[in-house]
Amino acid sequence: MKHTKFGDCLNELLQLRGWSAARLAKSLNIDSSYVRRWVRGERTPSLNSNYIIQIAEVLNEGLDKEYKKVTKDVFLKGIQDLVGSGDVRNTEASAAENQSVFEQLVHILQQSQIHSLTLDHEARKTHKPIDRQTYVMDLLDNAQWHTTSTTPSNQEALAVFMGSQIPKAIQGKKEVLTAAISMIREAIADKEFIGNREIFLTFQSEKEYFDDYPEIYTHWQNTIIEALSLGWNMKQICKLNKNIERSLRLVHQIMDWTNYQGTYGLFYFNKYGIYNPPFEIFLVRGKGALLCFATDNHNEIDAALYINELESVQVIEKFAKQMFYDVEPLVRKLDREAYFELNSAKDRKSGNHLICYHDLSFLTVPFETMRKYVEVSIPNEAENKVHMKRIEASYKSFYRDIQKYKIVHIYPMRIFEYAVKTGQYPKNAYFRPIAGDITHHIKHIIWLLKTYEGFEIALVSDNQIELLNQAEWEIKGDHTIMIGVMPKNENDTNVELLTIAEGTIVGAFQEYFWDLWDRINPIHRDKASVISWLEQLI
Repeated sequence: MKHTKFGDCLNELLQLRGWSAARLAKSLNIDSSYVRRWVRGERTPSLNSNYIIQIAEVLNEGLDKEYKKVTKDVFLKGIQDLVGSGDVRNTEASAAENQSVFEQLVHILQQSQIHSLTLDHEARKTHKPIDRQTYVMDLLDNAQWHTTSTTPSNQEALAVFMGSQIPKAIQGKKEVLTAAISMIREAIADKEFIGNREIFLTFQSEKEYFDDYPEIYTHWQNTIIEALSLGWNMKQICKLNKNIERSLRLVHQIMDWTNYQGTYGLFYFNKYGIYNPPFEIFLVRGKGALLCFATDNHNEIDAALYINELESVQVIEKFAKQMFYDVEPLVRKLDREAYFELNSAKDRKSGNHLICYHDLSFLTVPFETMRKYVEVSIPNEAENKVHMKRIEASYKSFYRDIQKYKIVHIYPMRIFEYAVKTGQYPKNAYFRPIAGDITHHIKHIIWLLKTYEGFEIALVSDNQIELLNQAEWEIKGDHTIMIGVMPKNENDTNVELLTIAEGTIVGAFQEYFWDLWDRINPIHRDKASVISWLEQLI
């Protein structure tokens, strides 16, 4: 067989069957973004996974029907073309005559899988991390802006620019962005300012503001977080499209800018697409505004007009207010009662369930043990009844979905170790274990892993704990994200509860989850290894 990458091979097979990546994903009961990454060559199934057999089974399904004879003949010819050419092809083609379509599919998929994994291994040995070809993983690396450092020379250069008066007309993207930082820093440093402490931003361009300027972004991030920490409120309006890069940046922004003294509200236009050429606004109410334009290209802002006369600023404020008539909240904040209600409601619709928590999900607790925990932690009979009704509904949905869909959880390894060592759970106030409960719980998790093929757990070691941010979150199907953002101030105990239902961002979170999964040490997400580790722990 000729050397064919897995993504190219799979793409060819899908075209031969007339299938889309989404159709294959549906047949495999996995997210379509997962299959698209296979096709694009961004990921290859591991050798210890069962995906090759599953793909071969679903592609072969129905080809034995008489009315599918023409489709089968075309499909077989395509498979033979994939085998290669020359003597090698003749040899393999002859052997293939004695194989079923399923066996041929398994053979060529396995050969392309091995070829791609070999290339990936060689690339990791010969390339620096910055040269990795996995697009989204590189993007997520670059998007970890809060860990970006700045060289002294860049800091000094920015400080010099910010120390000067902002010109009325600004040319150059770097100069526009620096002026925006300077305007906001000047406002939050004004101790005598008594107006509404509110910052308004738009994001309507195809290209992100700070592309090519990570050192400036560090200052931007620090400025925004300082403003939020001081009680300034921020509203941002964005336009969404299918650009995964833009969506992933918004995902990180939601995580980074939430749960401070000031609030962050993210809104989106209910019409998709972008303005071309783009027009952006940076506005500090009662202080100043930057009206930003794309003058030399159609993708990004590169010039701005700075306005700081109060009457003129008020005109911009009125214009910004009008924009909110055409937007919807991208992120909705919930009180605890609404969060519990939605948490139960989201499970009524079947689908994959992806969880990234800092403590174990209640769904992994044996039901009778969970009932006992609720009785102890919620003694009020009426309130207890309401909670148990929701919990029972969630359990029914969990055991319905676990038989057909992917139920995948990511947890810090230390929470299992802590629970076994102390006999307590590190965070969940509703869990009130007594002697034997922790062991019973972990045995139940082991049973789930052994019983259901679609249930998987990844363990994040202390060496990789920086992969997890200050949030717990889950994705149900293609329709709901639930987020609990931990307080940024260690003296604060409030967890901000959020939900997102917009499809583009749900898709971005799915990408985010699977790429997080890929970054975890392979042995800590291998099912057999996880089971063995849990068994040794107890």
